[in-house]
Amino acid sequence: MAADTYTAREAALLFGASIIVSMIGVFLGIFYLFENIDLSIRITTALLVGVVGIISFFRHSVFYLSDQVRMGWKQEHPEFQLEVGYANLAIGIWAIIVAGFNRGALACGLMLATYGTYLLCTLGLHIRELCAAKDLRHTGHRDRAMTSVISTGIFVALLLFFAAVAFGRAGFVPAFM
Repeated sequence: MAADTYTAREAALLFGASIIVSMIGVFLGIFYLFENIDLSIRITTALLVGVVGIISFFRHSVFYLSDQVRMGWKQEHPEFQLEVGYANLAIGIWAIIVAGFNRGALACGLMLATYGTYLLCTLGLHIRELCAAKDLRHTGHRDRAMTSVISTGIFVALLLFFAAVAFGRAGFVPAFM
């Protein structure tokens, strides 16, 4: 099948799944924050980093042509996109391991902070696209770019919030905090 005959269907479904998992993770993370802080940290690590990271791997690497259509990209060499997927997979697998084997608040905090930092860099790219793209006069592209900035920004803030909670629980205060 030629690249131009792909649709955004698969990537959109996977992106929607990552949004749903994120909402569940945030809800459970906040709920358990007041009941069992250690469980809250493990849940947010497993869902927000682990499951979202693994879903993102499938979207970026397995269904990369569909994801290109979803993002409005056209690439003949998808190596960068595959690499992004592999990074998501690596971080996601280790987050599941750390949370699943209850390796402690510090390990979970490091996974949350790592993914938050990784996506903070992605947020910078989204902001750059929003500010520099020439075709932002088209409402659809402008709206998609703004949505990416807002949703990624909120997700990064949540990841770093839960990382700070985990670090606090572990009694670890990074030098920059």
